[in-house]
Amino acid sequence: MQPSSSIMGWQLPLIRGLGTGLFIVAVAACNQANAPNTTNAPPPESPVADSTSDRVAYSEVPLPPAELLVGDDPQQIALSAFGISEPVEGNFKEMIVLIEQGDQAVVNLTQTGLPDDSVEGMRYRLEFVPEGTQWRMDWVGRQVRCRPNRGSQNWTTELCQ
Repeated sequence: MQPSSSIMGWQLPLIRGLGTGLFIVAVAACNQANAPNTTNAPPPESPVADSTSDRVAYSEVPLPPAELLVGDDPQQIALSAFGISEPVEGNFKEMIVLIEQGDQAVVNLTQTGLPDDSVEGMRYRLEFVPEGTQWRMDWVGRQVRCRPNRGSQNWTTELCQ
């Protein structure tokens, strides 16, 4: 049985029209997605301002004792609470970075070359809020990096073996 030429006659223009219409809609959607933001809405806030979004990449750590939570300098508070002050053998390094924005501060404290069989490094995210003229530690999270064949060589919340 052959298809009727009258059926094919009206289907072909319909299919072409639908295809052209879908193409136009797709192009318009792409152009809209790439269009610059011309509204008066404020730009998205930085990750520091919305620090809870970065917390998911870290395992929460209990806050240290109250006497270590408050001070003038967030970096010094972080080092007092989580830094390693005694000498460490090998290739130990401790790096600290402060990110301040408005009334918030985040300190990233990274320790590598740890003298541990399975954990090569630890990285802390310490969040601070103002308290009067000082800073108070508000939240702490930790990531680890494992030694080869002991777990992930990337920063992760998974335990090393």
